Formats: sequence, C-alpha cells, structure tokens
Amino acid sequence: MSINTILNKALQYCEPSLAEVKRISRIANEARDLVSNYRSSKIIEVTFGGSFAKGTWLKGDTDIDIFVKIDESVDTEEFESLGKRIGIESLRRYRPYMRYSDHPYVEAFIKGVRINIVPCYNVKMGNWKSAADRSPFHTEYVKDNLNNEMIRHIRLLKRMLKSINVYGAEIATNGFSGYVIEVLILKYCSLPSLLQAISDIKKEGNVFSINRVDEDIIKTFASPLVIIDPVDSRRNLGSAISNESAGKFVLAARRFLQKPSLEFFIKEKRYARPHEEIYPNLLVMEFGHNPRSPDIIWGQLKRSLDALSKQLELVGFKVIKSTCITDEKRSAAFIFLLESIFLSPYTEKMGPEVFRKKETINFISKNSKISNLIWINKQMRVTALIKRNIISAKDYIKMLVFKKIESTGISSGLKKDVQQTLHVYTANEFRINGIIREAINALTTTERLTI
Repeated sequence: MSINTILNKALQYCEPSLAEVKRISRIANEARDLVSNYRSSKIIEVTFGGSFAKGTWLKGDTDIDIFVKIDESVDTEEFESLGKRIGIESLRRYRPYMRYSDHPYVEAFIKGVRINIVPCYNVKMGNWKSAADRSPFHTEYVKDNLNNEMIRHIRLLKRMLKSINVYGAEIATNGFSGYVIEVLILKYCSLPSLLQAISDIKKEGNVFSINRVDEDIIKTFASPLVIIDPVDSRRNLGSAISNESAGKFVLAARRFLQKPSLEFFIKEKRYARPHEEIYPNLLVMEFGHNPRSPDIIWGQLKRSLDALSKQLELVGFKVIKSTCITDEKRSAAFIFLLESIFLSPYTEKMGPEVFRKKETINFISKNSKISNLIWINKQMRVTALIKRNIISAKDYIKMLVFKKIESTGISSGLKKDVQQTLHVYTANEFRINGIIREAINALTTTERLTI
C-alpha cells in the first residue's frame, strides 16, 4: 500500500469518535466549572490548554489541562500555595493529589479522565514568571495556525511516536511532547514531509524552526534536534528530548518511508522474544521505595542509574546498556547489561615513566606490598600487577550500597529505600516477572519498528 493509503487507514486508530468527543467535552466542562467556582480576586481567568483545547488529542488517550491564570503581582510562594488550594478544593470530591514539574500542580481523575489543574501567571508574551506561563500562548498559537488536515497528521505522528515509546516529555520517557509534535507538523504541514526531513538528519545543524531565528541564539543550543519554540525563539523545545529518543525517531522515519506499514500505528507488543542467553550478564538491583510523585521517582532513578554505571566502569566492569524501571508506586529496579559479571582476578596498574624519579619511587613504595609483580614495560613505565579484592559485580554493588553508599552517587531520596530492601541477582537466577521482565525485554530485544 502507498503511504497515503496507510495513513488514511491509520486514522481509525487515532481519531476519537463523535461520542468520545462529547463525553470528554462534558467531563472537561464539568472540571472547568468546578475550578471557575473557586473565588479569589487574584484569579484572572480559567482556560483550557493542551491537546484538548487544540483538538489534537488521540482516540482513547487524553488529559484535560486547565490553566488558572493568576495576577502577576502575586509572589512565587503565594502563587504555589494558591495553585494548590485552587486544585485541591475545586476537585476535592475526586480525591485530588499533588504532582510536581517545574512547580507543583494538582491532578485528579473524573470518570477515568486525568484532569490537571495548572497555575500560571497572567503575563504578556515574553514576560514569563513561571514555567507554565507560555502554555496558554502555545495553545492560542497552535489553534490560530492549524487546519483539519494538520490535525490529522498530528494525531498520526503522536500514534507513531507512541508505538516506538518516545511520545511524552515526562522524565520517564524524555521524548516528544504534544506541543513539539504540533510545532513539527506546523513546520512541514504533513507527516510524510516531516519524516523525510527527520530521516535526513545530520550530525549537527538540525534546526527545526517555523520562523527565522538569530544564528547567535541557535549556537547556544546543544541537542541533536534543535526545535525552536515559535512563541519564544530563545527556547529550544528539543532540549528535553534524549539522544536515544531522537535516534529512535530517525530510524523509525527511515524504516516507514522505505517500507510503509500500518504496524507503526497499531498498539501491539513492542518486543520480540528476549535473548535469554544474555540473562547471565544482566545484573539486577531490585528494591522497594516509598510512594512519591512519578516525576520525582523517575528523576531519582535516572540520576542514580548514571552514577552506578560510572561506579561499575571505574573498577573495570564494562556497562554495555543499562535501564531503570518503576511501577510508580512501590517497586523499582536498576538493570545493567555487562560485558561480564566477573572481572579477572588481577589487573594491570600503570605507573610513571622511569625518567620521573620522584613519581617512580613513590609508585614502587606504594604498590610493592600489595602487588604480585612489578616490572618495566616496553614504554619504560613502571607497572604493577594487582590482585582484585572483589571480582563479582554482585558483590561490588552490595559493598557499595552497604559500606560506601554516601559516595555512590545514588540520590539521597533513594539511599534508605535501597539499603533496606535491596535484592541483587542476575536475570538467570530467578523467574522474572512484572516490571523487571518489562525492563529486561526492553534491554535484550531489538525493537521491530526502528531496526
């Protein structure tokens, strides 16, 4: 089938039915009315934002974003406090709770639909005081410039990016936000045109901008995809997109253009059967954690994962791939694919050249008692053969956690959780289930739609 035929067929998975539109609209209006009933002289306006307001939401998958514009004279502390009170009290019958991004906001579910109550300042364009201040301007910009055909292609692109797991700017994904997708389609007008541009990506200079932008501004951005916010030319929307997410999109674009398929728009199992022969090389750190905001736990996990990977590398373990996972409730894990779970019993320690008299004497003095052998190598450098105290990755991780956790780089908010509940094992030692299996599948299989 041609690309256009595939896209037309794929719309059935993307476009909400009239009945769904009516149901979501009723819920959205109910939520807005509840928020609008909150009385405060500092509230200037209550308005819809996000994909619902722009009509770009996906079939069976929408959140309702309600922005509460607050007078710009309000200071930051009162702004956050007022934002919390508005959300909590307006939606109290729906058991609201706090979420955290650049600043706190309130979330609740009404009849299965996620409602976000987000405070922002009522400012003029460019006079931003909070991270959410641009959002109402984003909504108006997109609504003013979209047409029905572009809306279809936005939905198609969202569906495609969901299929390769790079849709969403939250920390868990570090992918493409709904607004980024809208900007890209506004730039190229259609999905095929955008995919062609993405498939031709170069190592540097991949700038996607609807309007002309000063070159000096562009030079300040450092990300594989520089996507200029049409509402704020000094803001790079691509900075939140990880290298991995950008790379997946590039490969998926090339593959789709080469071999168009409806598979890119149908939600199916992302992974084939994992390569279980790799399991002995998979080091798993499984632990429990106290409940906290998804944004917070994912941030803590990703920072800790990077730190632990560096710790493993420092002593000689080669980390080929790594990932973290959480059910966003109480369970989490770090998983490392290592070249080997064990190190050799001995390691070579390179010293100074013999011409450096003082350094050579110090090296020999320091290592003579702990080394099995010291010699001069072909580069005339003093070299020692040192016996390793720990050769097992499992033992090394346990030593770090239980004896040196303060120097591991594990996020302070996770240290107690990890020490109290840690279970370290290789993937071949136990039957793998739940979120651990999900993470291992992602780590040990090739994704169908990108490679």
